[in-house]
Amino acid sequence: MDSPSTATTNGGGAAHDLSQVLHALQAIYDPASSNDTRRHASEYLEQAKQHPEAPSYGHALALNRDQPAQLRHYGLSMLEYAIKYKWDDFTLDQGAIIRKYVLDLTQNVVEEDPVYLRNKIAQLWTEIAKRSWADDWLDMDQQLCELWHLSVPHLDLVLYILETLSEEIFNREDPTAGLRGSDLGRAMVEIFTPVAVLAEHLPSRDKGPDVRHGEEGWLKRLCNNLDWCLTQDVQNQDRIRSSAVRTMNALRASMSWVMPKAIVQVQVVEACCKALAVPVVPLQQASVEVLQSIYGRHHLQDSDRDEMFAPMLRPLSVGLLQDIYNWTLSDMNINDLNEPKYTLCKKLAELSNSLGVYVEQRSTHISTGSDLQGLFNLLYDVLRNPSLIVSIPSLHCWTKLLRSRSVRDSEIVTSKLGGLLSTCCERLVRYEAFPDDSDDVTVLFLNEDIDTVPERHAFLGNYRRFCVEVIELLVRRMPVDAMEHILGQASTTFQALYSDGLVFQPQHFSKHSTPVLRADAQVTVIDAALKGYLRWIAAQGENPQEDDQTRLQMENSLEQWCRQILQSRFDDPEVAKKVIQLMSTFATKALPNRPAFALTFLEHMLTVKLDDCPDLPPYSEAVKDLDRVCSLEMQKLAMKFPDDFMNVYDKLERKINEINSLPATDDRQRMAFQAFLLIIVHRSTALDQATRENRLKQMLQQVKDAWQNDQLTKSISSFQSFCGLLGMEHLPEFLSSNSFKDVQDWSGQALNADGQALQAAILERSQQLPLRLTKTLLAASIEKLRDGTSAYETAAVLWADAIPTILPNILQLVSHAQAFNDIEASWGHLPPELQQVVHRVLTDRFWQAGISTESRDDFFSRVNGSKSTFEGFASSVRGTVRQIRESSYYIIYSLTRFRDFFYGISDLPGPLSQALFRHAHALSAHHLSVLLSVSTHLIEGCPANLRPGFLPQIIDGLFREMGQKISAEWDLVTRQVEESGANDDLTDEMKTESILRQLTFSSVSLVAVMLDARQESARQQDGTAQQDPPMCDFVLSTPSVLETMLLFCASMMRVRDTRSVVVILRVVRSLIPRFRDKSPIRDYFCDTILKNAITSLHEPYFVDCQKDLASLIAAIIHLDDEMPRGILLSLPGMGDVDRVDRRLHRLKTANRNDDRLQRSIVLDLLSSVRGVGIHEQGKIERAKPKKKTAFQEQYMSVDQPATIVRGTSPALAGIADMFGNV
Repeated sequence: MDSPSTATTNGGGAAHDLSQVLHALQAIYDPASSNDTRRHASEYLEQAKQHPEAPSYGHALALNRDQPAQLRHYGLSMLEYAIKYKWDDFTLDQGAIIRKYVLDLTQNVVEEDPVYLRNKIAQLWTEIAKRSWADDWLDMDQQLCELWHLSVPHLDLVLYILETLSEEIFNREDPTAGLRGSDLGRAMVEIFTPVAVLAEHLPSRDKGPDVRHGEEGWLKRLCNNLDWCLTQDVQNQDRIRSSAVRTMNALRASMSWVMPKAIVQVQVVEACCKALAVPVVPLQQASVEVLQSIYGRHHLQDSDRDEMFAPMLRPLSVGLLQDIYNWTLSDMNINDLNEPKYTLCKKLAELSNSLGVYVEQRSTHISTGSDLQGLFNLLYDVLRNPSLIVSIPSLHCWTKLLRSRSVRDSEIVTSKLGGLLSTCCERLVRYEAFPDDSDDVTVLFLNEDIDTVPERHAFLGNYRRFCVEVIELLVRRMPVDAMEHILGQASTTFQALYSDGLVFQPQHFSKHSTPVLRADAQVTVIDAALKGYLRWIAAQGENPQEDDQTRLQMENSLEQWCRQILQSRFDDPEVAKKVIQLMSTFATKALPNRPAFALTFLEHMLTVKLDDCPDLPPYSEAVKDLDRVCSLEMQKLAMKFPDDFMNVYDKLERKINEINSLPATDDRQRMAFQAFLLIIVHRSTALDQATRENRLKQMLQQVKDAWQNDQLTKSISSFQSFCGLLGMEHLPEFLSSNSFKDVQDWSGQALNADGQALQAAILERSQQLPLRLTKTLLAASIEKLRDGTSAYETAAVLWADAIPTILPNILQLVSHAQAFNDIEASWGHLPPELQQVVHRVLTDRFWQAGISTESRDDFFSRVNGSKSTFEGFASSVRGTVRQIRESSYYIIYSLTRFRDFFYGISDLPGPLSQALFRHAHALSAHHLSVLLSVSTHLIEGCPANLRPGFLPQIIDGLFREMGQKISAEWDLVTRQVEESGANDDLTDEMKTESILRQLTFSSVSLVAVMLDARQESARQQDGTAQQDPPMCDFVLSTPSVLETMLLFCASMMRVRDTRSVVVILRVVRSLIPRFRDKSPIRDYFCDTILKNAITSLHEPYFVDCQKDLASLIAAIIHLDDEMPRGILLSLPGMGDVDRVDRRLHRLKTANRNDDRLQRSIVLDLLSSVRGVGIHEQGKIERAKPKKKTAFQEQYMSVDQPATIVRGTSPALAGIADMFGNV
């Protein structure tokens, strides 16, 4: 390539090549072409880009307006390839020729050229600028200025170039720009900022090469152009309107980095307000985006913030925002929504939030003349918008404003407190429980704004949280008036739950009925109010006498209200449950010094019962749930008032014995009552230690006796005897004789009498195991007890005597319950078709929010309706085994609370690891998540001095099984998706993948805690355990443990879950500085870890991990001179040794603290692998952006685990409550 005219001087050769390119493009676009023809044409076109004369050919093609647009575009792509992938091989003269080609194309654009061609030319300009501007290309600014005055198309090109340069140099992680970040950044500041601002505020700056043309700078030129557009007929002329919007876009891109003093001097905010006043929605949206870009900046000096916010707080500006907001409301009919105006309304809400947050942060430095009353009126109006998406920025802002005393106590805000309280109380209803066909306006807006159920639930959870915060703050601000209003409102609601004279009918029971939702909203409001009340109590002290009098007055009022509520009867078990939970909160938190009320409440729970109706399963289950809640709340009361309850212990014991003698009382309730009495004895200070210990020993003797039973030990000595214990020794024969394999729809096949008898026997036999009794009394012994307290020490000593008795049989139960799911080990002797039936029996039904196609209620209804079918029988079998497994897990977890008494058992780690992990591979992902939870407690609870003897076998078993299982499951999910057809129903695969993501993330999170000392605070420990040395010290000093965990880390780098991969990459990178010396570990980093990182870097799926992958690769290259280099040279497209060595040298000599530069060098180094830039792959594959802004994203992020509900008998506990209150 000697000159730009090569394409026209090569005569026939060039014409021949041009002809082939045209034919190849025609073949690609011709519908009649075969796939092979298209493939060959594509290969030819890709090869043509690599031809030495490709840039000159491309220039000629793109310049020739006689050619079809797609051919001209291909010509530009030939130039693009040369710029992106050959630039470093060009001499300065050759680079200048390429630059001349692009300048030539830029100067020759006309309005008739398609927009995508003009944009492509502008992209080529920016690609060259990133590589040579402010180096050997110094007159770019002058050339841009010359183009600026040529024509409207040229002006648009300049706007595109300026916007793109701002984005890629400052706002995006562009690797090419990152290589020259400081030089390019300095040059951008130079050409954008007016000379006067630079002279005044940066007089001694490092100027670098002289790249500037003119004194005004692009910031001023952009504002001048915007001002010119606004003087024209911008409302009716598309060209003018488009130019104005493009100008705003260029301004927006620069606002995140341009000097604040320049923004103020050029009066960018005022220019935006002028544009905002023009009733052209696209222009108004662009204006708000510029303002948000200004006000979203961080790390600014206070004086700069004050100067930039001042113009927006002036009365004219605030009035303008209010007028535009009111204007958008005129078209907010959800049934005929004006989308552009609605979008503008949402953006205005976000802008008002920014202004309000500034006022809260700088409340004592607001400039004189600011219209705060107008701003607060706007924020109040936005809060009350029927669209919660519009409302939430304002609501969030009020949670901050009300925390500022100077704002909260101002007359302007005080006048709005009542309205704020009413609005937040009204909006605490659970909108997600409304039916899909609801005509509620708020629900309709939610359906319009948020596509997925998980995001909707996350958003509503945040909205409710902010409402609760506002209520809490308002009660703290005016406790007497606010509580009086809230409790009065609640009384009215509870008295009129059923309107029009209707009464509750059990046959019409629904967990999400209107009365239930109304009661739930009131309970949520009161809970929030109580938080505020308790904070007010905690903050007392300025006026002790007055505060005590007010507190006494309020306690009297609260107790009176509670007693009034207890006198009411609630026949709906769901409402009754919420009232019981609310009363418990009052008794234990708001009225802790009112034991008389606690006793009244206890008596209420013991005496007021709802009649069960077994013929109505939903209602019957709700009644049972109410009884369970009463049992839990009784135990909470016992923990709070043990001495007061001890005073009436004999009466309580008699009453409980009376209830236990009733036929309607089941074993679960009896055990709960036992736990209640144990808590009183255990925690009362009214008993002397000897008496207490004697009574507790008597209570716990039942547990020891149950586990010492020789018959039990014999019954679980083998897998076959375990099955016999549960009545399932002949399960295969039953499945075979009843032809389960021949039935497609198990839910539709009724179970015969023998089957129902076997089903009942299985459930009955499982209840004879001492698991529930042990769980219940263990929970009562340790719940809410801190290590080191007298009650804790008493419990530890008493249970220490039982641990050797319990553990052997518990480990056997865990092993057998896991082996039950191991088809190969436990059922491999069966014929293949019967193995398939057993596998199906063990496959859970579960409902998952956002994925399942039916509602939660419909799912439960379907499950409850199939209890006497083949599917119901299968559910009983797997549910029974799972209950045994998870109850055993809980017992093991509880025993870890006794620390040395558990971890000090010398021969425990081996059998425990075998029991927990030998058959773990057979468990599904959501079963493994429970095993991971108990394993996490096992690991994190181990005292530091016992770690070397206890943890190695546990950690090895856990991470070995987790690594193999998670990798295999991801391979399976990926294969299923790849093999699926376009119309296949992938609901089951989506549910599996969602659960797998949670398991994967939980696993890598545990690794992060164990290997990164900075995350040690995340360990869920209490008491003295927090004083233990960091876990990472133990792991790093124990080679066998570290090896297992690094193998796990390497496998997790390849899973298809971005969040998990990012965590593991950061953990691995944090370890690298510890292994600078030659060792097998360092070699593992430089080989396996490096290969995995490079492989992931070149896969489009991992584009969002690119920054972390590149940083890890850079850190590994710094570890060793030879191994990484050898691996890099072995990669396809990396055969140019000199090129690789040049970049390796640059990486090793560059500033290691400049992460962006390090990443950019790595991405540049690896750009030739497979002939395409890594970052370009990501751009190709990245999904289209969603229709919500980053501001909205913060309220919809789904960080919590997916909601999973399994289809088993509701009496069987699921994952969610495994380690909660028991």
